[in-house]
Parts: sequence; structure tokens; C-alpha cells
Amino acid sequence: MDSGRNGGGPSVFRRDLLRSIGAAGLAGLAGCGGSEGVTDGDGTPTPTPVGNFPVSGDSVTFGFNVASSGAYSTAGKQEIRGFKLAVKHINNGGGWVTSEKYNSPLDGDGLLGKDVEFVVEDTGGSSDTARSNAQRLVDGEEVIMLAGGTSSSAGLANQEVAAQNQVIYMATMANTNSLTGADCNRYSFREMLNNHMAAEALAPALSEEFGKDANYVKIFQDNDWGQTLRDDMDAALGNVGWAPVWDTTAQVGTSDYSQYAADIKSVDFDVIVLGLGGLDAVNALRAFRDEFPESNIVLPMASREIAETAGGAIEGVIGTVAWSPAINSPLSNTFRETFREEYGSSTGSSKSAAPSGAAHIAYTQALQYASAVERAGTFNPIDVIGALEGHEYDAGLGPQTLRACDHQAMRQVPVVRGKSEIQQSYGTYYDLIGEPADVQYACDSGPAANCSLGGS
Repeated sequence: MDSGRNGGGPSVFRRDLLRSIGAAGLAGLAGCGGSEGVTDGDGTPTPTPVGNFPVSGDSVTFGFNVASSGAYSTAGKQEIRGFKLAVKHINNGGGWVTSEKYNSPLDGDGLLGKDVEFVVEDTGGSSDTARSNAQRLVDGEEVIMLAGGTSSSAGLANQEVAAQNQVIYMATMANTNSLTGADCNRYSFREMLNNHMAAEALAPALSEEFGKDANYVKIFQDNDWGQTLRDDMDAALGNVGWAPVWDTTAQVGTSDYSQYAADIKSVDFDVIVLGLGGLDAVNALRAFRDEFPESNIVLPMASREIAETAGGAIEGVIGTVAWSPAINSPLSNTFRETFREEYGSSTGSSKSAAPSGAAHIAYTQALQYASAVERAGTFNPIDVIGALEGHEYDAGLGPQTLRACDHQAMRQVPVVRGKSEIQQSYGTYYDLIGEPADVQYACDSGPAANCSLGGS
């Protein structure tokens, strides 16, 4: 456990009170009481307890529950860097906090007169570990906000615990549809694009690149994330005339993909589609590049972390990313430069100090929550939820909205192509293909059609 505490902390009395009331009782109180509850002896209103609100002392604590070990650790470590940088800017100014382009009420002097501290837990990519970590952060550290989710399974676990304890959850790299679809809840918000958005962004770009009526083979992870990504890709590619000619699934953690490559040697295909993440994606890219050096490969959910590990195997691979340092906009440039200033001296390398999409998402989510607190004028999660819902903002990709109907950010999606190994300098591993794609969908379509936020 990594802690960024400065001192102070919430009272034990309040935690015991919340436990005695229980989640069901709190839901009823929150629905009726808003920010104020009963009055004390002198007539002063006292806040109705909701989750870990009200807070006491001179500080509040954010809980960051990410994968700093395991198959997703490279992305998780970037998330931690993004979170820490955001907390530094909230407390001391800098970055977006002092940028007029971000248009935030933050002033670089903490939140509502309190310093922001943080505690980091390592999920190892495990949903069970994520769940137990999240509960410990809520109970033991009394975090006012929970963030993280380097994998979709861990993100869903974080989301579940947050809702049960009425603590706001700001999801990071978890991109399974269900997080803002069938499993959505009132306390969770996601900046990251989902599988549906990735597929819709890729299909027209792939049609332009490889033509219509292409045949493709596909391998997807054998889990909910992989299955929904497969279905979304099939639907989007079918709309541009593509047809699958071979498919299989792979277990998470597969290290040897050479047999899969051998299996398609006799198949007549134009493109390979790999619905894999983390080290699985790296291992598959290397295996297919060895067997088919000139093949056309699509990695729907690409990342800087995958490219960095895959090296030359990423060359020519087309996919989507959360964000790219190649994006030239005022807020992207500010984030990129402040990140490098913060971490360049510790690494001694401008390449290793370059931020990734994971760092950008984490930074954005921490500042989104903090800005909503300032707009609401309270840490009460019910009021902060209201300040987040429907909020219009810019995080370096142009105007976007954090929707009220499903708590999904409607944002543009960068489509990219992997660079050759010799071109992978200063932390840029992809070239942008055109402008980031606008793939907004209505609240009654796509994953949102399955979302029912409810009132608790």
C-alpha cells in the first residue's frame, strides 16, 4: 500500500455511526435529506451521513485502487503517476488547475479548505483483490472518492463496492460496456471509451484502409470484456461489408500464441483482429508477426503500454487509444509537459517520462471529481453526483460531456497506427490516423440502452 498522506483524518465516531445505520438506511436519508439533515441543540443544521460524508479534520483522502503488479502493471503505474500529479496540482496549483482552457473552479489550494491526501492499493489485476482493497479503502482509510480499475474486471469490482458504500467511483482504464451499461450505477463515472465506441471508431477507418468486403480472422479474450468487444467489432465490421472467416478465444494469461498463428496458415484472410489486452496482446502480436511478417493486424484496444513492450511488433498495427501525446491541443500539451517536468528528473529519460493514455485518464478523473466538489460546494456524494452529471468540459480531445443518463463520457476516440521501432522515440508509439472519431450514441442505444441508474 502506497500512501500520500499529509496528516489528519476522519473520525472513528462517524464510521461507527454509518455502519450502525447501514446502506439501506442511508439511501433513504440521502433521497430525502440532501446536504442537510437534522438540527442540533442550537438550531444549526447537521449534514445527513452519506457514505464517508461528512468529513472532519483538515484533509480528505482519495483512494486509488490500480494494478501496480501483474499483467496490467505497466498501465497501472502510469495511472498512479497521473493520480499523484492531479493531487499535487489540486493542492499546489499547476497543470490544468491553473489553465484557463480547463475552466475549473479549482484554485490550487486543496478542496473546500482541506488538503487532499491519497492512498494507493495494488489489485494485481484481480477482481477479488480489487474488491477487498476497495472495501479496506472505504472502511479503514475512509476515502471520500475511489478511483482506478486498470482492468475491466477490477473496475466492476470497484464499482460494486463504491455503490454499496455510497462512495463516488471514478473509473480509469476499465472499458467493458457493462460498466456504463447493464452494470451502471449512480455512484460511478467513466471517462474512458468503451468497447462499443472503439468498434464504431475503427470500422470506417479500417474500411478506408483495407477496403470493403475484407475477410478477417479474430481472437478475443475469453471473458466478458472480450466477448462484448468481439460482438461490437463483428457488428461494426459487418456494417462495412467485412466477414469473419475464422475465430477462437484465448484465456487471460496465455503466453504462447504460436499455435493460434499456425492454425490460420491455411485460412484465406486479409486482416487479423486481436481482442486482447495487456501482456496477452503483446504475446499475440509477437507470435503473429513471426508467422506473418507482412500481415494486417488490428488491436481494437491498443495502448502505449502494449506498444512499449511489443517494440517492433506494433509497427503498422491499427487500433484505438484513450489519448495520445501526439494530440496537439492546449490541454493535451499542458498535460504532456507538466507530466514530463514532474517525472523526467526521476527517470533521467524523456521517453520514459512521457505520459500514456492511462496517465491521462487518471489525471482527468481525479480533476473531474475535485472540480465537481468545488462546484457543489460540498463533499456530499449526492450533490457531487449532480455536479458531475451533464457536465461539459474539455480534457484535451475537444468538447465532451459526462452524460447524466449513463455516466459515460461522450468523447472523441483517437484511431492510431503503430510506428516502427526506430521511430518510437520520446514516448510516442503511434501515429494518428486522421482526426479523433466522433462516435456519440444516444441514451436509448448501444450500452446505454441497458443502463438504469436508479436512485441509490
